[in-house]
Amino acid sequence: MSDAPDGGEPVFEDGPLPLITSERFEALASEWAELHRSTPPALPFSHPIWHEAWLRHCGAGAFPVFLALRSPTGEESESPLMGVIPLDVGGAEPRFLGDPDLSDHSGALIAPGQEAGAAAALIEWLMEDLSPGFEAWGLPEAGRLRPALLAAAARYGWTASEEPEAVTPTVELPETWEAYVAALPKKYRHELRRKLRNLERAGDVAFESATAPGEVAEVVEGLLGMMRESREEKAAFLTPEREAFFRDLATGLSEHGLARIATLTFDGQPAARIFALEGGGATMLYNSGFDPSLSQLAVGLLSKALLVRDAIERDRSAVDFLRGTEPYKRHLGGRPRDIVIVRLSGA
Repeated sequence: MSDAPDGGEPVFEDGPLPLITSERFEALASEWAELHRSTPPALPFSHPIWHEAWLRHCGAGAFPVFLALRSPTGEESESPLMGVIPLDVGGAEPRFLGDPDLSDHSGALIAPGQEAGAAAALIEWLMEDLSPGFEAWGLPEAGRLRPALLAAAARYGWTASEEPEAVTPTVELPETWEAYVAALPKKYRHELRRKLRNLERAGDVAFESATAPGEVAEVVEGLLGMMRESREEKAAFLTPEREAFFRDLATGLSEHGLARIATLTFDGQPAARIFALEGGGATMLYNSGFDPSLSQLAVGLLSKALLVRDAIERDRSAVDFLRGTEPYKRHLGGRPRDIVIVRLSGA
């Protein structure tokens, strides 16, 4: 990073910094959605629908600011969108917008290869805003934005620290279900096969997914009901605001192929349901529930195993079980991937 010789825009190592400005959500949403669609690694957490639904139902205490990153070439109004960084500036210092209890990853969307410039532009914006620091939560340790923020902080003389926040157990998928099962540790492999046999011997089993918005809207109430019934902590978690968030999120994301609700049926009746997200080549298990009267048949665990089989059949690259260290994630082959918080403090 250096000053331009003529006193103009600062120059980054690979050229001018991206333009970074605050823009209204309504004006930005369509272009943001198109950038998300054209960015293969993008996850649903960085889609404008996610932020819109969260703010409507759960973001009463937030003060949202949407930073648009644009190419420095050409007129600002015509510059291509390179990224969006949604912020909450309502606290002592800005942070990524959202709630880690509902969003497993941060909502920043940066075009691949633009992370270094985006991080530098963000710090310049924070400096101009006289912000004392910044909290970047929900960053995959293996992602590209985390090291970009650390490098930009060092370049501007800011202090940076990071700490573990969560793990997201993930299983990389082989080409076939048989290869997946064979790769499980012996104990879990035998248990899975035994439980599947018991379920199939006990009655008629099917596994299907609702993907169209109308289909998702029809089954989302059943999902919420099973979430409430299956575990006391989920019933407590499902406040009216969060239920409304889940309804809007499921139908809104399904319009873009980013969400589905999968149902395991037993003798023609729903036995377990999963709210799954799609993005970055992976299927993500966002939330789930089951019929407690069928717990002896392990329908909760088996619905997740069948989600893995379905993902293999659809040529997905991985199943991400998202945040949490529940034992079933390890039993189904998930290996932890770290999520970290990066905290920045001004010079």
